Amino acid sequence: MGQSPPSVHKLYQDYGVRLYVVALEIAPDQAAAEKILTETFVKIHEQQLVQLNEHPPPIYITLIKLLLQIAHQHLYTDQTKCSFKLKQFEHTPLLQKLIGEQISLENYCQENQLSRAEAAKEIRKEMLSIRKVKSEK
Repeated sequence: MGQSPPSVHKLYQDYGVRLYVVALEIAPDQAAAEKILTETFVKIHEQQLVQLNEHPPPIYITLIKLLLQIAHQHLYTDQTKCSFKLKQFEHTPLLQKLIGEQISLENYCQENQLSRAEAAKEIRKEMLSIRKVKSEK
């Protein structure tokens, strides 16, 4: 039998601080960061998005993307394109594009003439490099 999806409360306990750090990085001030974080978890609750981790990408990546979408909608409405530079992805150009710039994997593959398998291999390589850096700290 499969695992039951985590509750919103559990997601907040597990990822709230890390998402708040991301919100602080992209928001103009602490109040805006708090608002983005709150709206992210409200959306998760309202739309019952706790089941997002049943398939790749990892839940943390999905939560960051959702947080960035909400930040773009509420803070940067004058910009048509979502583009955030995040410190934790500064050495992983593909993840930066997929997460920070919200480019779809399909578009990335077309633009760079890659197969999905080649892109997936690059994503795994970049994820491993992030894990390696974290373990060295």
